[in-house]
Amino acid sequence: MTANSEVLVTGAAGFIGRHTVTAFHRAGYQVTAVDLRPAPSHLARTARWRRSGFAAPELLTEVAAGRYETVIHQGGISDTRVPASPELDETNTLGPLRLADACRRGGARLVYASSHSVYGTLRERVPVAEDTDEDRARCSGPLNPYAASKLALDRQMRDQYGAGLRWVGLRYTNVFGPDETDKGPMASILSQLLRQAARTGRVRIFDNSLTAARDYIPVEAVAATLVLLARQPVPAGVYNLGAGCAVSFAEVAQWCARLYRESGGEPLEVELVPNPAPAAYQYFTCADMTALDKALSGLPTLSLLDIEVRAAELFERFRAMQEEE
Repeated sequence: MTANSEVLVTGAAGFIGRHTVTAFHRAGYQVTAVDLRPAPSHLARTARWRRSGFAAPELLTEVAAGRYETVIHQGGISDTRVPASPELDETNTLGPLRLADACRRGGARLVYASSHSVYGTLRERVPVAEDTDEDRARCSGPLNPYAASKLALDRQMRDQYGAGLRWVGLRYTNVFGPDETDKGPMASILSQLLRQAARTGRVRIFDNSLTAARDYIPVEAVAATLVLLARQPVPAGVYNLGAGCAVSFAEVAQWCARLYRESGGEPLEVELVPNPAPAAYQYFTCADMTALDKALSGLPTLSLLDIEVRAAELFERFRAMQEEE
């Protein structure tokens, strides 16, 4: 950290934002947390909380004046089901670009949340590198307006800030972990299945997705990476952030069955249901982590076993929560 070690976290009341605030607070930073929602009660003392939009003029003025050493931008619309609209463009593309310009003027480092959804359907079931986003022989590109808004931001950042701004965009894969339940249907599918198994002994899976596979990354690993990026210089650009391994839905169902059985339950019931949007569904996600591994020292490494262990811990949390209710 430098003499100016204040960090601004936008979207701070959200799932990843809450863990980000905690990680920076524990790392000794002064944290200003911004969200349209009120501060979560358990985090009220970890930061200076402000109820505001991330592109509010007064906040952008502070950033441009050099108040913050680092801006961690987690704010935005994250619902993959929303239709295209001026609000989506403003929130996920245009507003962040104004925040980036304020960071340039104030000398702040900017790290923002992009999404692995920008790749859409992968033509081959192999880890995907960052340069794949423009190659339609290797990926379809965005399957929904949310993903399109994230890709538009990545493109504009590359075009406008090849130099003159310290910035990193992170294409998160499927982030999961504790305190995710308020996301509802936008919670990671891993968390949803673990919660269903722990509470009901039954999981619902789309009937065309048993062989589908996703790259899951614990939210703690995401937050730890953000702290590292605030401390180390890395080349400006867009980077993947995932575990680098894909787990099939069938294997997740097996995890759920074993965990439920070990908790004293009967055999897990698996209900196969129709997929309401098969053409807009990502059946395989897996991040090639080569670029960030080379750029960032100390990046957390994750194996399939690590993901399974974290999944088991989350299952136990859901069981404990049910017993407390």
